[in-house]
Amino acid sequence: MDLKRVFAEKVAFVYGPSGAGKTVLISKVAFDFAKEGRRVLWVTFNEGRDTLHETWRSFGWKAEEIAVYDYPFVPQYRETLFNQVVDLAYKERAEVFVIDGVEAIVYDRASADALTKIGLLSIIGIEAKYNPLGDISDVIIKMEARYTNYAAIRRVKIQKARGLEVPKPIYYLAILPTGPVLLSDEHVPSAEQRHVPPPGLLAHLVKEVPLGSQIALYGPYQRLSAAVVDSPNSIAYIHKHYQLGFFKSAKPRLVSPFEHRRLEHYAQRILSQYVITLDAEHVPKWFRSFRDQRAVWVDIYTTPPDVAGYDYVFYVDKEKIRIEHSPEPPPQIELPLK
Repeated sequence: MDLKRVFAEKVAFVYGPSGAGKTVLISKVAFDFAKEGRRVLWVTFNEGRDTLHETWRSFGWKAEEIAVYDYPFVPQYRETLFNQVVDLAYKERAEVFVIDGVEAIVYDRASADALTKIGLLSIIGIEAKYNPLGDISDVIIKMEARYTNYAAIRRVKIQKARGLEVPKPIYYLAILPTGPVLLSDEHVPSAEQRHVPPPGLLAHLVKEVPLGSQIALYGPYQRLSAAVVDSPNSIAYIHKHYQLGFFKSAKPRLVSPFEHRRLEHYAQRILSQYVITLDAEHVPKWFRSFRDQRAVWVDIYTTPPDVAGYDYVFYVDKEKIRIEHSPEPPPQIELPLK
């Protein structure tokens, strides 16, 4: 995918959490423009010039090809900062203008309109949250990151591209020693289809989780923990007859203790969107490496699990469900149980 085409002669906004790859991705775009002879100005309120130069040189890019200015962000002087930055853009005769931390100078509709009218070919705003440039943006890109034990999975979603036909809105960002590369997989469902609500009452705390996520619940009452994640499209693997009564919506499957320990049913037979395991402390940890990416895996413990092995960890008792571990800060930590 040619990113220059997305950003050329446009007002663009790129947002996402720290570590999602915003700076690296836009750096690649900026150097592509610079190689075409465009004058690129990079103003940052986040990372310092030395940090940027160190990052760029690590990819073999010539830092001197882009003019960089770093400013401290002082909220009460936003108007002064705006005027200084605009004057700098004129002074540098910028054609491509990158603002890392755009909220530092764009604080209302008037300042957003003023920024877009300074006559530059491309303006790219970077910010952690949505969206100081509002509906005046021609391009809006959301970036996400999910961290596992073996990789950082970064997703790039083109939410808006005015005047452009974008064949695929979802890409994955691979950061190689030579720089970032956008990847797409034509043989798997789109990223939107690969995100689902977590099962049962957990959906009140977490909006969506990627397929392949591993969730642990623990608490003193195994029956209550099972009821919390009981939902349609679920299969619960159990090895005790009385556990059959723990589920009303999910389909319980009774297996022998030996089969339960070996985990072959989970690794080789993905029969549902959610797979629930009771007495997960009896299953060796290394069996989880077999788990398929087409399901959300839920392990129920009566003792605290190893947090490092899970994407999400919840504690359940008679009064509440509490999030104890999550890849990103949730809007709500606890849900009362009545």
